[in-house]
Order: sequence, then C-alpha cells, then structure tokens
Amino acid sequence: MKNEKKQKDDFRKELDAYQAQGIPLWLDGEPSSPKEIWKAHKIAEDVSYMRDYVPDPEGRLLRLEFDAVKKEDGYPQKS
Repeated sequence: MKNEKKQKDDFRKELDAYQAQGIPLWLDGEPSSPKEIWKAHKIAEDVSYMRDYVPDPEGRLLRLEFDAVKKEDGYPQKS
C-alpha cells in the first residue's frame, strides 16, 4: 500500500514537472491539468490510460496526451 502511494505521488510530481516546463497535458482529447489527470488515474476501475508523447517536427515534446483504454477480457481496448 505504501509503495502504491509513493508511485501515485511520483506520478503527480512527474505531471507537475511537465506542466512547469510548459508542456501541455491532455486527457481524452481535452486540455487538462496534472490534478485532473492524476485524479482520473486514481479513480479508474475498468479503464487504463495510454500515454502518448506528441513531438514537434524537430522531435521535441510538443504535448503529452492520456487517452482512456477500456479493459476487456483482461486486454486494453481503445475506447
């Protein structure tokens, strides 16, 4: 349980760091905040989130997207 809380804290810190660098964060196709993304991960039951690093033409990180992926039969399916 303690390790799970540390992972969540680390995830929130990671999201905050991206935001501090000016990298936009998106959740299910909408601009979002670290808190909203963290909360969505925290309460997700039948969904996982796929992380997508979107680069600009020079290969720098343009934005970070999280899209819900529904779990069916133990395997994630894009929802």
